[in-house]
Amino acid sequence: MKKINKSRFALLGMLFDKPRSGYEMRQFMLESTDYFWQESDASMYPMLRLLEQEGMITGKSELVGKRERKIFEITQKGKDEFLTWMAKPADKENRRSEFLLKIFLGATVSKEEIIKQLTLRQQKVRESKKRFERIEVDALSDVADEHPHKLFWHMALRYGMISVDAELRWLDECFEILDKK
Repeated sequence: MKKINKSRFALLGMLFDKPRSGYEMRQFMLESTDYFWQESDASMYPMLRLLEQEGMITGKSELVGKRERKIFEITQKGKDEFLTWMAKPADKENRRSEFLLKIFLGATVSKEEIIKQLTLRQQKVRESKKRFERIEVDALSDVADEHPHKLFWHMALRYGMISVDAELRWLDECFEILDKK
């Protein structure tokens, strides 16, 4: 069975409610889905061209100041494909974590090196936690309660917040284990 690039559904979903430029989609993703779904410019713009060729979206150019930007809008065909995908169960997630691989192979280096890796990870996770807290206070609180996506955005945000709290607890355990070693 041919593997489907799920980036197409992320982009169709970004366009489901309103037309957006590629830049607007990228910014929205950075502020919302970046913890669990990222799209690079290198993958996003070719996918937008493909979706346009397939008739899933339409694009029209408009002048903004001296710059031209393309505004994309989802077509009915695109909405139908997106809704079909939404109704299917999610595929198995393939997780790759260089950090966990280094921890798993930790016996090959010094205890100090593993503590360094854990400390760097702890800093990153704390930064993520602060970012989630800012999103909750600054972004999500600005969204009207009756906005159709607010409930679901909040659910995704809570997943991230609970995940980072769990990882911080796990990191504390790792430090305690290494202290006893």
